[in-house]
Formats: sequence, C-alpha cells, structure tokens
Amino acid sequence: MMSTHAQSVLCTLCALLLLALSSACYIQNCPRGGKRSAPDTDLLRPCLVCGPGGKGHCFGPSICCAEGLGCFMGSAETAHCSEEDYIPSPCRAGGKPCGAKEGHCAAPGVCCHSEGCTLDPDCTENSGGEPAEQSSSLTEPSSRGELLLRMIQSNRARTSY
Repeated sequence: MMSTHAQSVLCTLCALLLLALSSACYIQNCPRGGKRSAPDTDLLRPCLVCGPGGKGHCFGPSICCAEGLGCFMGSAETAHCSEEDYIPSPCRAGGKPCGAKEGHCAAPGVCCHSEGCTLDPDCTENSGGEPAEQSSSLTEPSSRGELLLRMIQSNRARTSY
C-alpha cells in the first residue's frame, strides 16, 4: 500500500504529464510555428467555398460570405464551413484586412473574422480587391442601417422558422 505522500506525488506527476501532452495547438488548422506565428500570406490557400452556387467563401465554422449576396451565419449555407477545421493548412478568406480582430472584408460594408461579422465603412469601396462597380451586382446601400436591414431581410427570406 502506498503512503499518502507517495500518492500525492504520483498524482502531481500524472497531472504534469497530461498538461505537457495537452499543451499542443487544439485548432486543427494552426499555422506552422503555432497560432501566433505570422503566416506567409502568399502561401495561404483560399478558404473553402460555400453558399448558393458555391459563390461564397468560409470566414469561420458557421460564417459564409459572398459578393452581392452578403453573409450567412449559422444557416444551411454555412454547413460546409465546419470542414475547414479538419484541413491542416491555414487559409485566407476575403479581401483587405479590416476590424480589430484580424478580420477581412467579406462583402460591401461587412468585415468578418472567424467568430463573427461587423459593419465596417472601410469595406464599402473595395471589399475583395475588385473595382467597386464590379464587386456587387446589387445597388449599393446608402447607409449602414439600410445595409443591416438588407442583411436581416436576406437571412429571413432564406431561413424557415
């Protein structure tokens, strides 16, 4: 029979061993060198396609954005995006960088990162590297409120209650 001191030492060693083994990167598509390493943006592949007709790109496990269609969040159009976690190489979604959380312009006036999207005036002119007149087949909204209203109405039309 082991003494109480020996049991506590053994438990401590087991805990330290488990901690050492589990300190790896949990996200499956971490870049080489870890999460905080600066990836070489030239080597990044485009993120998976999603949405109606495969016109959009995944911005997170439940976010799909497409030029002219806006962004879908947590809907059937985003189902394919969860597969991105199982691909070992990192990807680059969207156009120019925007927002405070390392987001990218996803659609005119919308900045998305892996956890969500926000309205961003820096994304209104040129969200995907294309000239503004080619970036959307829809008329440009005149205000942030109109853009938000269009996004909500678009999601309501595609979601069955």
